[in-house]
Amino acid sequence: MLRFLTFGVIALLLLLRLARTRFGARLLGLSLRVLNLIYLVALLLAAVLAVVFEQWILLTVVGILLVVSLVEWLRARSVQQAGEAVRRR
Repeated sequence: MLRFLTFGVIALLLLLRLARTRFGARLLGLSLRVLNLIYLVALLLAAVLAVVFEQWILLTVVGILLVVSLVEWLRARSVQQAGEAVRRR
């Protein structure tokens, strides 16, 4: 039973990840910031539950999704800073 719940949580996290696009935000009627916040809270909750229930596969998936989110955030930040540097010239 716990195995099915784990796979369901993984599927939900992947769906939330896919929903974090402009199209997903428009479809759900939420801003991208709100979707990002919901996604990070869901990842944190899934990580806590994975540790409590000793679901190491779920914890691994959450870790990978957190690393991917961090890389995306760093890329977006560097692009934004580069854009500001070009505007200053």
